[in-house]
Amino acid sequence: MKLALLHDRLREAFFRWGWLTPAALPLTQLGGRGLFNTLVSFYALWGLLSIWKRWDRLDPLVILPYLGLLGVFLLTIPGTVDPVGGLRAWIGFAFQSSALLLTLAALREAPGHADRLLNGMALLGALTLGGLYVLLLYYLLGASGQAFDPVLQLREDNLPFLLPFLLGWLWRHGPLGWRYGAMMGVTALVLAYVVIAEGRAALLGLIVGLAVFGGLTLEWRMRRIAGLVALILAAGVAVNIGPFCKAELDPARPLDAFTAGRTALWRQALANPPARPWLGVGMGQGAYVGDVLRFELGGDIHQVKHLHNFLLDAWYETGLLGLSALIMLISVILIRLARVWRRLPMVDRQRAGVWLAATGALMTAGLLSFSYTSRQLACYLFFCLGSLSYFGGSVKPRAGRDTGLDKR
Repeated sequence: MKLALLHDRLREAFFRWGWLTPAALPLTQLGGRGLFNTLVSFYALWGLLSIWKRWDRLDPLVILPYLGLLGVFLLTIPGTVDPVGGLRAWIGFAFQSSALLLTLAALREAPGHADRLLNGMALLGALTLGGLYVLLLYYLLGASGQAFDPVLQLREDNLPFLLPFLLGWLWRHGPLGWRYGAMMGVTALVLAYVVIAEGRAALLGLIVGLAVFGGLTLEWRMRRIAGLVALILAAGVAVNIGPFCKAELDPARPLDAFTAGRTALWRQALANPPARPWLGVGMGQGAYVGDVLRFELGGDIHQVKHLHNFLLDAWYETGLLGLSALIMLISVILIRLARVWRRLPMVDRQRAGVWLAATGALMTAGLLSFSYTSRQLACYLFFCLGSLSYFGGSVKPRAGRDTGLDKR
């Protein structure tokens, strides 16, 4: 009896405020990887226990492809070099990606939850941006005792993902007189940090995120979007042209030099596919294919941990089955949303446009940087997919199920 009462209280607390935990996860990057792993594990366990009697909040057309993805990834582990390490990678992925299910269930719990989540993302995104600039000053002033190295010390990876939420809040809540000025100012702050950090993948993710936000949330015409993209790209290259002019590192292979060896990695992977074409080398086993992850550039040998392309990483580690399952899950969610887009109220299209902009930023950067098991894709992307599933689904929150925190 006491156990059941405790479970009810935990579930009530989760659907009151615990479901908002993913909004705080980008902020944990200021405290290190351990803080992120601890918080996301706590969130996943708490949430999975809380939705035990909320299965009606989940959409079978989303949960089945998701469970199929987890099943395929698990099948790739037996018979690999390090099955224990592979199982740890699978558990970590399952915990982080559970944000898809937990976010969808929470958004369907009460009508006001969609706005609460967007507001929470904007608030904590602003705190993250502020914290990153404080650390930037810390490094610039030499307080760390080390020479300033933007590539190693700055952490720009999450900013393209967070920017649409900041802009969305300003668009919805900012006074008309200074709304556009504030949006331009926030964009300039994010762009400046990304450029100082020399993050080319982040810059491209930022550009795609802004283009999607302008097209779907602001409903700009293509000509204005193209102008914005050209302006951001030109500013990024002009302010810090060094990372964009690395062809001199290896004149014989200028494309490999410009992409910091990424194209060399991709060619090697395609020329040396995994021995198990359907299941790959096994989830979490990419580090054991050292020859594929080693390349020569400018006379130096470089060793990396993954292929710096989340689709190629998923293919090499989980095979054609794993890659197909991942693409199918993402496609199902996006196609369902596209089919109902014109029938959505204007306010829902604007909300969904913010999430689509964040999704586009993550996937673009993931094509050049992150692995499918990184926090940006295993957690934040699935967090976005959970929100998009809400807007693309047919089941809406029931009246009378509000937790009381959404009342005006």
